[in-house]
Amino acid sequence: IHTPVCCPSRGELLTGRYFHNINIHNYPGNPSCMSVAAGSEFYNEWYFAPHLQQAGYTVGIFGKHLNSDNPSCPPPGVDRWFVNGGGNYYGPGFSWASAGTPATNVVFSNCSYNQPSHVGKPSDCYSTSVIGNTSLAWINAVLQEPEATRKPFFAYIAVKAPHIQDGAGWPITLPAPWYNDSTLYPGLQAPRTPNWNASCPDHHWLIRSQPPMTAEQAARSDDLYRARWLALLSVDDLVSDVVAAIDAAGQGDNTYYLFTSDHGFRFGQYRMPEGKWNTYDNDLRIPMVVRGPGIAPNTAFDHVASNVDTMPTILGLAGVPTPPSMDGRSLAHLLVTDRSLAPRATAAHLASLSLKSANASADANNGADTWRTDLLVEYYGLGNVVRYEHLEDTGNNTFRTLRVVDPQGAPGFRNFKYAEFVAADNWNHTEPAQEYELFDLDADPWELSNIYGKAAASVKADLAQRVERLFRCRGTSCN
Repeated sequence: IHTPVCCPSRGELLTGRYFHNINIHNYPGNPSCMSVAAGSEFYNEWYFAPHLQQAGYTVGIFGKHLNSDNPSCPPPGVDRWFVNGGGNYYGPGFSWASAGTPATNVVFSNCSYNQPSHVGKPSDCYSTSVIGNTSLAWINAVLQEPEATRKPFFAYIAVKAPHIQDGAGWPITLPAPWYNDSTLYPGLQAPRTPNWNASCPDHHWLIRSQPPMTAEQAARSDDLYRARWLALLSVDDLVSDVVAAIDAAGQGDNTYYLFTSDHGFRFGQYRMPEGKWNTYDNDLRIPMVVRGPGIAPNTAFDHVASNVDTMPTILGLAGVPTPPSMDGRSLAHLLVTDRSLAPRATAAHLASLSLKSANASADANNGADTWRTDLLVEYYGLGNVVRYEHLEDTGNNTFRTLRVVDPQGAPGFRNFKYAEFVAADNWNHTEPAQEYELFDLDADPWELSNIYGKAAASVKADLAQRVERLFRCRGTSCN
């Protein structure tokens, strides 16, 4: 992930731009969602939807969009708009509209679930189910239109789960009432990885100052882990129902699916009971599952990529070139290895790309030698964030990170991570960093040993130059 927190990550996905190219500091006067400039440029210049609309698509957006400052009516390129900022699991509210119609604010509180009495009111509906049912109704309506006039569609479906329900004390994820069952995953614990409750005195201040988790904190972290599993059962239902509806319409072999998240999470790593906000792999690594015509089953993409590449990839799979407003890069030519099975627009787009090999049945590594080795991660500290009695974010947790995967690199520098930490008022990194971290992830996959102090001066200078270049990049210069 490029930025391990909700709104920036979602803003990056929706625009294909790095955080420094959508942040409020560079676009003052806009509404700010966790430093994302969520105003006119976001929707009129950077937003993905107009590019799909111009290619003939109808676009529906369902569920969590940005955390705040979402428009009431559909932005350019969107035909159906059913969104909130995450909201509540029970009794959720949404802004609903079709293109060109006034928006309606809808609260779903007319259900008859046999829910536990401590969750909302007896009539409150469950958010994941509401989002799933609404998106399915739109998809089915599109698929039932006459084939001669039916447009291809893109559905963006984003649920709150498994995010916590924010609140005081020990905030936790809320599963659907039919899955809130003590017989499901009894005794499930968060994985006790080598960095679980680990002391790391050579790490950044926020990490090295963490006290050990207490027994109660660890138990609460395990409770959260299990609750997230329960909440994800409803997400499984949603995915299954969407795939079933598309298969029933005979469009399964003509549809691409992407399943992903907006950030990773921790459950006790580095003594932090929960959360994200940091530069370590448990916060940065996310699922990315892609399925569709021409993509070989049970294969893996081993190169370094992020959520900033997601929208260029979606456009590429729809047969649309990456627009110059985007910093990310399409993976479509690396994912679709049998172009004879791809939809016509996808195959034509891939054939038009200037690749070293454009065979209709290319090897999965086709183009790999032209793919990036360096990836940027950047984050602005949100201030003091205390969760489960631990300080898990602070202003001097503002960082930029270089993530490198380079099989041709020197030993120790084929799979590594380099990070620079500054205070929040030095967000643009115009002053030297206050702290540094360097991890050899082949030798130290759990990021327990910071080897920056042992690195040669020439190595430090090279890494600083590489991360600086990406932090200033825009458009094609980011690749």
